[in-house]
Amino acid sequence: MSNKLQRFYSVQNYGYIVNEANEVTPTTVPKHPKNYFRSLSYTLSKGERTIDKQEEQANVIDKLLKTKLTRVVSIPNNDSKDIIIQPISSHHTTIETGITHHAIKPGRQRWRWNLLFNLLVWLIVPFPLWIPFLSNQLALYVIPVIQTIFVFMWVIIAILAMKNAIILYINRTHNFINDYLTSSITIRHLVAISCYKEPVELILRSIQTIANQTEVKRITMVISFEERTPNVNEKCLQIENKFKDCGFERLIFTIHPFGIENEIPGKCSNANYGLRMAVEQMVTEQQEKFEPEHVLVTTCDADSQFHPQYLAALTSKYLHDKQPLTTIYQSPLFYNWNLDGLSFVTRVTGILRSTLMLGALIPFNINTMSIFSFSLRLAIDGNYVHPAYQMDDIICLIRWMGVTQRRLKVRMIPVPVLSGPTCGNTIEQEIMEWARQARRWTIGAAEVFHYYVIKAKRMPCLSALSWGMCFLIYYGILLCTSGLYGLTSILSMFLIIKNVPLSISYFMYALFCIQMLTFLVAFIIDIFIPKLLNVKECICFPRNLFHFLTTPFVLLGYSLVEFYALHEVVIRGKKVCKHGASNKNSLAS
Repeated sequence: MSNKLQRFYSVQNYGYIVNEANEVTPTTVPKHPKNYFRSLSYTLSKGERTIDKQEEQANVIDKLLKTKLTRVVSIPNNDSKDIIIQPISSHHTTIETGITHHAIKPGRQRWRWNLLFNLLVWLIVPFPLWIPFLSNQLALYVIPVIQTIFVFMWVIIAILAMKNAIILYINRTHNFINDYLTSSITIRHLVAISCYKEPVELILRSIQTIANQTEVKRITMVISFEERTPNVNEKCLQIENKFKDCGFERLIFTIHPFGIENEIPGKCSNANYGLRMAVEQMVTEQQEKFEPEHVLVTTCDADSQFHPQYLAALTSKYLHDKQPLTTIYQSPLFYNWNLDGLSFVTRVTGILRSTLMLGALIPFNINTMSIFSFSLRLAIDGNYVHPAYQMDDIICLIRWMGVTQRRLKVRMIPVPVLSGPTCGNTIEQEIMEWARQARRWTIGAAEVFHYYVIKAKRMPCLSALSWGMCFLIYYGILLCTSGLYGLTSILSMFLIIKNVPLSISYFMYALFCIQMLTFLVAFIIDIFIPKLLNVKECICFPRNLFHFLTTPFVLLGYSLVEFYALHEVVIRGKKVCKHGASNKNSLAS
């Protein structure tokens, strides 16, 4: 075999070449003269930085991607790292190279636009506690009116969630392939799964649901690991051995380097790296035949289980959409992966999250979440995923609105997807993990709002304003504020306001009952939809009833965690905006 593999690990300009006899010899990358391209900097040891220009990096990547791989060997290098040369069959490859991206400005650390969230909380939540001292009569009418607005939001969400749940149920036996059999356009798929410390058994289960897709022969499967993943080489080999013959068009592994400047560890930087490397591979192979408008990207987590017709339904939606290049596609997520074995705190939160996606996030085009799909053309034009913000899904939507100069649509893929909830080995660990994730989501939403305000000037005024209002109402008012306002309004009615008429008291009771009916809709949806994914749960009626009755308390607890998180951002600034990987060990069983 005359082909060589060149692998470069740092900016020390040293690599390794494996020759025909599997002998390893060090080589030095020649330095090119400086030019106008942006330089790439990557540090493996403190105090050591060497700059390689983007043109040189592109040439190295191009040569690497055109090189066929040899048999598996493990070679220790000077940095005590193993270099794995992954076996290939046809187009199966392992890619590990650096990437470049624009420098990220640090910005202000504390005086950021997320303070608007805190302002809303402090304007609305304490309102019932001080307005009676200003005017008892005014309080009798204003407090119920505000509570009516919050309940009305939940009613609208419940109605839209029920509507979309019915659509899912109607399409349970639909063959989506028939929708585009006569189409002259061939759609291919790039599915990217981001992994870190998740058990390999969990990753295998998730990839298997992608291998079971009806469109498997058109899938480029990208498995993106972090460099600090324990036993990453062994995991790559295990996954390769299981799926090398399953029918994927390509099977690509990427190892995201740790410590790249202007990046944060997490799915955002990992997905950004993996997508860029996969696209480099596809461009190299297809050259002038490469058509990003005919490639659909799906990003997912290591705890994602897809419906067998997910990609077929996505293809059908894309081909029949009038504006597919300005649309992001979202399948409703259901968190029923071992959900029946978890505490009421986690189960209630999972059920409500699914309902909120069905009734708010998708219908009002607010944002996608975790597992979503989009045109590769949109991703390329939008400069892929921002590697410095933990909420990659919402950040992508904001960046791409600036590219398309319009508010992006979020279309529902009419099949459900199973996603893993927060979990732990004990109830205490589970609740701690639940609170930690609620804190992270809240901090991420606040940081995203700051990013949106900064980037809004690049968008059309009406599009930016309409999306910003929806985002602020959903995250800042509905999730962060309404639960706490419900608590303070009750305290005000019972302890502060004098001479409350019976009609007002009955009206407040009626509002509470209506809101409980909206929660009941969420539990009804949870009975039917998970069965479409062949999820079998053991939940007896008394336990289900108990979980239903605890829903207001879970929401209140969630709001308290959000209240804490919002103020943590104010005190500690941007340094708290980091991604903490969820504990998924119990999902592997």
